[in-house]
Amino acid sequence: MTFIDPEYSTGRWVGFRGNVKDNPFYEICRSQQDIEIQGDWKKLIKEVRDSHWMMACGDYLREVGYAARKIGIQWDAISET
Repeated sequence: MTFIDPEYSTGRWVGFRGNVKDNPFYEICRSQQDIEIQGDWKKLIKEVRDSHWMMACGDYLREVGYAARKIGIQWDAISET
């Protein structure tokens, strides 16, 4: 799976590969996943971001990084591309 966290106010996006380990149900949100992050998860600790992430089936870090640069978005891939 590919996970992307866009931050629209700064134009910097973060992404990583991962595996969905569980789909718990909490009343606070109707779509939640417990994720195993592939990569340097410690980099995400410093990130204060929105709670909404994009998730896609497959590995698309390279493609997202390419497209982000083309439209002027700073791309930071936590997982190695």
